[in-house]
Amino acid sequence: MAEKIPEPPEMPLNYEVSCEIELTPEQRRIVKEKTGRDMTVLILEDSDGRYTHGMDTSSPEDFTLLAIKQAERLNEYDEDYHAYLTALADYQDNADKPDPMDEMAENLQIAAMQEAERLKLFYMKEAEESEAARNIARIAWGKKDQA
Repeated sequence: MAEKIPEPPEMPLNYEVSCEIELTPEQRRIVKEKTGRDMTVLILEDSDGRYTHGMDTSSPEDFTLLAIKQAERLNEYDEDYHAYLTALADYQDNADKPDPMDEMAENLQIAAMQEAERLKLFYMKEAEESEAARNIARIAWGKKDQA
């Protein structure tokens, strides 16, 4: 059975409608400190317009926790994508190698063909020997009939 081609992980932040919020230097520092990720923009799904319309009542601190969570999701995605690339490389390395089942089937087919040839020769020899025995019997019976 052929190995299935690895599928890439689903891309996070792939929203139809989004709101992009530029992070302050302090938010960037906090996100970097908590997650190890440099992030300059927070991207939020905003199909209902909640973030876009609420900007005038929001402060930068309101989005710090969301930025940290998003950075963690992106870090997980990076790990998943790395695992995908590793699996894809392994798949491509193995794609050129013969399938062991194909090799086994080929060996069985060769063995069956060799056995068929052996049996063919055996029965050809049996037929020749039977014909020789019949000829001897004809000669032997023929002499008795004439006597």
